[in-house]
Parts: sequence; structure tokens; C-alpha cells
Amino acid sequence: MEELKCYSEGSGEASNSASHIEIHYTDLFVTEDNDFTDSSQHEYFDLASRRARIYVHQSCQRIRPSQLLSPQETTGQPPKRVKVKGIAGIGKSVADQRLVYEWAIGKSMPEFICIFDLSFRELNLIEAPISLFELLGERFRHLKDALPDLFTAPGSLLFILDGLDEFRFSLDWKSRDKNIGIKSKLPVSELVVALIKGNLLPEASIILTTRPSTEAPKRFFQRCCVVLGFEENQVKEYTTKFYKDGKVAEKVYDYISNNDSIFVLSFIPLYCYIICTAMAEFFLGSQDVGDFNSLELNPPRTVSEVYFCYLLTTVKHHGLRASAERSTSRSEVLSQAKQQLTNLGKLAYENLLQRKIMFSRKDLENYGVTPANIQSTFLCQILHPLKEEAVEMFSFFHLTVQEHLAALYCALNIFSQKDITQALNLWCFGLHPPSVSSTLLKQIDLNMDMLESLQMFTRFFMGLLRTRLAKQLDGLVNPSMEEENGIPTSLGLWFQDQFKHREMKNETALNLLHCLMEFHMNETTTIAAPEIKKLNLFKMKLSIVDCAAMHYVLEFSPHTLQELNLGYSNIGNRGLNRLKPILHRCESLYLRYNCLDWQAAILESAVLKSNECQVKKLFMCGNNLGPEGVNELWTALEKNTTVEELYLDITGITEKGTEKIVNCLSKNTSLRILTIVGNDIGEVGRKRLKELEKLRPDLRIIANFVDDLGLLQAYLGWVEEIRADRNQMDSVKNVDALQSVLRGLQNIGGEMEKGENADKAMELQIKIEELLKSHLIGGS
Repeated sequence: MEELKCYSEGSGEASNSASHIEIHYTDLFVTEDNDFTDSSQHEYFDLASRRARIYVHQSCQRIRPSQLLSPQETTGQPPKRVKVKGIAGIGKSVADQRLVYEWAIGKSMPEFICIFDLSFRELNLIEAPISLFELLGERFRHLKDALPDLFTAPGSLLFILDGLDEFRFSLDWKSRDKNIGIKSKLPVSELVVALIKGNLLPEASIILTTRPSTEAPKRFFQRCCVVLGFEENQVKEYTTKFYKDGKVAEKVYDYISNNDSIFVLSFIPLYCYIICTAMAEFFLGSQDVGDFNSLELNPPRTVSEVYFCYLLTTVKHHGLRASAERSTSRSEVLSQAKQQLTNLGKLAYENLLQRKIMFSRKDLENYGVTPANIQSTFLCQILHPLKEEAVEMFSFFHLTVQEHLAALYCALNIFSQKDITQALNLWCFGLHPPSVSSTLLKQIDLNMDMLESLQMFTRFFMGLLRTRLAKQLDGLVNPSMEEENGIPTSLGLWFQDQFKHREMKNETALNLLHCLMEFHMNETTTIAAPEIKKLNLFKMKLSIVDCAAMHYVLEFSPHTLQELNLGYSNIGNRGLNRLKPILHRCESLYLRYNCLDWQAAILESAVLKSNECQVKKLFMCGNNLGPEGVNELWTALEKNTTVEELYLDITGITEKGTEKIVNCLSKNTSLRILTIVGNDIGEVGRKRLKELEKLRPDLRIIANFVDDLGLLQAYLGWVEEIRADRNQMDSVKNVDALQSVLRGLQNIGGEMEKGENADKAMELQIKIEELLKSHLIGGS
């Protein structure tokens, strides 16, 4: 295996860290992925903290890397094609490395006599048509003579194709199948498609890793998994391995776990490594670790600050080596590294816009970067044997490091208010500025498809702009550049204008919220936030960090939020808890299918009891609230005077869950519509509803699907939506929703009177039965 180089292998204080290979082999949470299509969600950071804790409320099964090829329950046979997806930095490549490691030491997968580990970064270097036989012979020269024998038993071969999202060639998944042999010369993109589709070496096993946003149709895979990173105990294990000193490790973990913004990032292995590296500056010296005021840097709060702290630490103790002592000031450290960081930043920015992540020696020299002086913290060297020559290539050790350095370069060179807002117009919306003074924004060809890939970079820019305004980039900023007054106000007006006048995708709106949180200036957010009247993030898989961004911005708005739609967003209890301070101001609150349980119902009950509650419509369908949770809601509604409509379809309400409904809702004066279809409330529960109807004739209770034609139409549309686009199937399966609806329809089958409602109910029942029988839900 290739040696994994990192900061922790350096000298001095870095020696307090255990070897990176050991750290990397902290267990990851890998689980079967029930999504039926790769969702078209936004790029890295919007998914960056979708981690294991959110999945506590789902039916997930931990899978060790060596089990990726274990037999399937449905067939009893091991899958031949496996897709492993996850956001950048979550540990996909690490999972593959562990798989290879355990195979190499004889711990697992004895059925394979050879594993070929191919990186798409390396495959990017292949320009001419090539056969699989040639490719493997050149990439694995030590196996070249053995290849003919190996190919006599293709079923004993495993190919790992790592990092499809980094592949620069397009893949034609609809290409016509044709017979392809191991010596057939093809463009490398066609070779990859042929391997995955099974047109080439169908007996061999393939593991593909990719980001969720990269298309790789599920129909070609027998198993699809998602890597969710660390769980809480694994974060602690990681910090223990990172620092050899147990006391230091404990103090670092305590700091991380007590800082919510940092803690939620630590579930991403890449972030955990970066956080631990950054924290070394605080905890490995002689200072009192409890006295952060004595330290030059404030503890990081945002992602931008974490990365900047990491960059400063690595430059100070690795890049500059002996020339920088621990007591060296930040400005002096940055000043010493100014030319190197400027050159690296320019390299990062200009190539980020071209989606270029690998660089030749000549590329580096063109930007004034001397390969011999590059430390592995910034760039790691990849040797790719192509034909009979070794092609020396370089890459930032992770895409986010390239994005951060690119943003740093822009923060140092885009100064005027006009240029800053025009840069945001370009990076967020693809609007080319008519005239700018900054050369960084001139002659840039950005297509709309690239905008999502710039979201992380844009957030980094906002965070580093704040760092510059706070004079924390002194030493890098050109002394001749004068800071304009009023930049926070100017930016506040720019954000205000976007929320007020611009029609934008949900992903873009969320990105702007993150930009405001990274900028973290009250003056700016106070101007922008009041213009947010509605926020629709329906069907977007949201993380705790996304919830933190929503909370941060909306806290600055004094107004009622007309609508907050988080349906099918998978926020879980922790995400809802992060939003608690703003929930009382939402007139229409959509929390459907969000992996919520009785604890979430208790939280929402507290919102409804608040004297400041302005909630009029509350949608909690498809959450497992159970009798305990719903009884809390009934109690809260007893004195609530704002809620007019309450939707509790398929929430696990039983007969016990109706114990308080009559006493509480008979005293309520505002509720006009209550739907509780898809719940098994029993005969006693139905009697209680009839009693409530007598006491509250003004309250319309929809307990059966046939009670309301509009409801039936809505559920028919819902089933068709699942059939056409089952992006939401995880959430639907979590609460057994389709079966719950079916049981509800079957229970009233004999009681239905003929008419349009009965016809629609029967149509709904038939469609659900067909969907269940089609085996399209089982993930096979």
C-alpha cells in the first residue's frame, strides 16, 4: 500500500500524533443505502455533516468494509458490483484501504487472489485509448508477467475504482452493450463503463466509490452503501489515537464535544483530522489549556476558522519547520509564508474554476511553486506509470484544502465593495460582471453546472473575508491595500436583495445561509434576515450544520416566518433541537418524514405552549411520535390558541395515544382540522374521536382515508411520486408508511359506501399493493 503522508508524520510537536495509517483505521459507519437514485443534492458542504447520529432514528445496519461483498439476504450470493457513496472526506477511500489491508494480512476475503486498486485521479492521466491488460500492466508493473494467469480466473479478481467524482471524462451509461475483451483498446471512460456494466470481465467483482451527486445508476449495482463517518465513540477513539498523550487527547475531546459547531464537524473523518491538527496549537504547548484567552488565536467556531487554524498550524510547524517557534506571532508566520501561500492560492483558484485537481511539475513551476519545497501537508505526490515513463503529478491532499487556499487567495486580492458583491454574483449565480477592477474576476468562463461545485469555496471566501476584516490576515495582506469602510453593510444589502427579489433553487438559498454564518457579522445578518419570508428546503437531506445555519440567520429576523418546509429532510431530533429557538415563529411548519420520535414531540409541545407561539399549521406526518409523544401534543394544545391545522398521519398513534385527546382538545378553541389517518387507534380510540366530535362540532377530524376526497387525491399523488422518484424512500420505509396506509384502507374496506371517495380509496389501495408487490422497495 502507498504510504499515507500527513502533518502528523513531521518532527517536533507533530510527533505527539500516532501514525496516520493507524488513525485512518478508526472504524467508520458504513450502512446499506436505501435511496433508489442518487439524489441531485448540492455539493460537499451541504452534505458534509450528514453523519451517523442523524441515522440513529433509521433502521441502519453497520457494515464493516470487509462485508461490502458479503452475501445478500435476497439471493444468498455475494454482489459483483458494489457502489459506496459518501461526501468528500467521509472516509470512502479509507474504507477501501482498510478492505485491502485486511485482505493483504489474510484477515478477510480469501476468495480473491488479487485486488487492483485504481484511482480516478490516476485514470485522468490517460489520454489515448488503452486496453485493460495494458492499463493494469503499466499501473501494476510488478504484476505484469502474472496478468495472463490472473485473467484465467476472473472471478477471483477484485477491482476498486476510487473517486468517480474526480473523473474528468464523461461517462455514457446509455451506450450500447458490446463484446469487450481484456485486450480491446478503448477510451478510458468507455473502459470504466464496460467494467461497471459487466460488459468486460462480468465474473470479476467491482467496488466503486463516489460522491452522492455523481451519477452512477443503481441498476448496475447489486449493493449500494453509504459511508456515514464516525459516531460519538469513534470521534473519541480518533482523538485518542491522534495524540499519544492520553491527558491531551481527553482535553481535546472535551473541548470538541463542548463546542457544538466543532463537534458536529468531527463526525466527518477529514474534519476530525483537521480539527485535531488545528487543536495541537492550543493543547500541545506549555500554556494552560483551560485559558484560551492567553492564546493568540481564538478557538475556531466555523468551518472557515477551523481550516484557517489548521493552515496556520501546518505552516508554522511543518511548512516553515525550524524557522518558526511556538512563540512566533501569527502575522510573522504568515509573512514568512506569504509568497508560498500566494502562489499556492493562485494555483488553487485558477484551476478550481477549471475543475482541475492534478498538476504536473510544469504546472507548479508556472505558478512559482517549486516541487522540491512543497510539503506533504499541502500537496502529495502521485506517481503514475504511463507507458514506460513515470509521470510525476501533484495534488492538494484534499479538494477542500484546494478550495480553502483558493478562497484565501481571493480574500487577499478582492478588496472593493463592488468587486466583492460582483464576485458573489459570479460564484453563486453565474452572473458575469460588466466591469471589475479585480483581475480575478475577468475573463472567467463559468457555466451553470459549475455553481454547485463552488459552494464550499464561496463559504470559505466569506469566512476568510471576515478574518481579513478582523485584521487576522496581517502578514499576507498587501500593505498598500486600504480596507473600504462599510463592507458588512454593503454585503447585508446584497444578501437582502437576493432573498427579496431573486428566484433561486433551494440549494442556493441554503448556501447563502451558510455564507452568512461563515461571515458571522451581526451587522450583515441583521440587514439580510428580515427579507426571508419563506424557506422551502423540501426533500433536501439536511445536516445539523445546515440546521445551525438556518438557526443563526433566522434568529436575526424579528418577523414571523410564513412557511418553513423541511419535509423529507432527515433532520432528526438533534437537528430539530437546533432549530427550537425559531420554531415558534413559523406560521406553517412542515416536519413530515424527518426521522423524529417522541422526544421531538416533547420539544414541539414546548413550542406550542410558548406565549410567543405563532404556529398555525403543523405537519408532523410520517414521524414515529408514538402514544407518548402525541399525548404531549394533546396537552400542549389544551391552552394553545394559534394552531388551526394539525396533521398527524402515520405517526404511530395507538389507542393509548388517544387517552388525553378528548379532555385536551375539547378545551382548545383554535384547532379546525385534525388528520390522524394511518394510525391504529383501535375501537376505543374511534369512540373517543366520536365523543370529541360531539364536544367540538367546529373541529373537522379526518380519521379515515375515505373521509376526505382531497386527502385521497394527495395520497394518490404521493404514491405516484414515490413510483417516479423514490428519493424519499428511506423516510417512507422508516415508518412503514405504505403498509400503514394500506392497513388503514383495508380496515375500512367493508364500511365504505359507494361513491367517488370509495372509488379513489380503492384506486389508492390497488396502487400501493402493486408498488409493494413490484419488489421496488426492498433495495434489491
